[in-house]
Amino acid sequence: MYTNWLNSIIRCPETLKALQRNGNNYQSEDRVYKVKNDILSLVYPAELSGDDAKYNKFYNLFAPLYDLNERVMGKLLVGVDMVKGRKQIISFLGLKPGMRILEVSPGPGVFQKYLRNDIGENGELVSLDLSMGMLRQCQKLNKKLNVQLIHGNAQFLPFADNSFDALFHFGGVNLFNNPQKAISEFIRVVKKDGIVSWGDEGFSEDYKVSAEKKIMIKINPGFAKPRPIIPDSLYDVKENEVYDGLAYLIVAKKR
Repeated sequence: MYTNWLNSIIRCPETLKALQRNGNNYQSEDRVYKVKNDILSLVYPAELSGDDAKYNKFYNLFAPLYDLNERVMGKLLVGVDMVKGRKQIISFLGLKPGMRILEVSPGPGVFQKYLRNDIGENGELVSLDLSMGMLRQCQKLNKKLNVQLIHGNAQFLPFADNSFDALFHFGGVNLFNNPQKAISEFIRVVKKDGIVSWGDEGFSEDYKVSAEKKIMIKINPGFAKPRPIIPDSLYDVKENEVYDGLAYLIVAKKR
């Protein structure tokens, strides 16, 4: 199910100890993690709390309608072409064929075809999400893209240090329990000089104050959250305004 390379970097999310496959389970000492419907569940902590629990329930329920709602509402409410915006976002990453990339919080997989196109068939694409509902949508909609799906928490990534050539996250970090810890995890699992990229809702400085803005904040409280601090462990940092000033994208490299 998973490639030998991915199996070699999978870790216990609590201890970061190596896991061994045993039948349909992955285990180390006293910890056992199960594969269900071809998706390995490595969620930690087992009992979610705070915003993680709140929004995970929402995303599980809303998963089948997420992409359609985003495209329709984006166009009708603020005139944004979401598909065009997605392509632009991926174009900022600077991915190359053969890269091994981790996508954190793929949702229903709206970026996966663009990521696969850039890294080619020989690249490794791993997507991790806290919402099993969203991962099932990835399975359903992108079954031909060869994406390796992991059920896990972005704030406790179940991978060894320095494993990926690039990490991409768009949408969600503003609503994590601890966004800054997630950013630290993003950096930890990427190789030296590798690409670390994340983005989320956030109005650009010159975005007009209007009824649209108030509506967007009411629909999605992430718009009102501050952007995570960019750690000193990153260099060549580029801050991009995307989706016509409704969101941001950070693209940097690991020192």
